[in-house]
Formats: sequence, structure tokens, C-alpha cells
Amino acid sequence: MEYEVANAALGGVHSWGTPALDREAGRWILLAQFDSDGDAKMTWGDTGALYWLIRPEHLATHRFDQARLTMQC
Repeated sequence: MEYEVANAALGGVHSWGTPALDREAGRWILLAQFDSDGDAKMTWGDTGALYWLIRPEHLATHRFDQARLTMQC
């Protein structure tokens, strides 16, 4: 998830394994995860999950507007 968010933050132009993408991915941490739950009638894609990530400095200053969402399904 960190790499997906990092690539988007860098404009979506970096390939997997590039140093710039590796550095940016290391700057993101998981804030929240929401898994699919059939009993609650919440299904993301094909029983996937939603992931909210944020940079630690933004979390420390409560800058939740800087959090990013990615979905894996």
C-alpha cells in the first residue's frame, strides 16, 4: 500500500524499485484499514480492503487532510 500511495504522491511516474519511489514509500504509515465484511454488507471490490495512509509528521500535527486512500481487491 505504501508504494501505491508513494507513486501517486510522486505523480505516478516512477517504476517499482526506483530509489525515489523506495524513499517516498518509506515516508508513509498505515493510519486505518477497513476490510470487506459480508455480514456488515461492506464489500470493497472482490472482498478487498481500504487503506488510509499518512506521513508521521502529518499525523503528529493532526493534518488528516493529508492522508491518502488506496484500495486493494
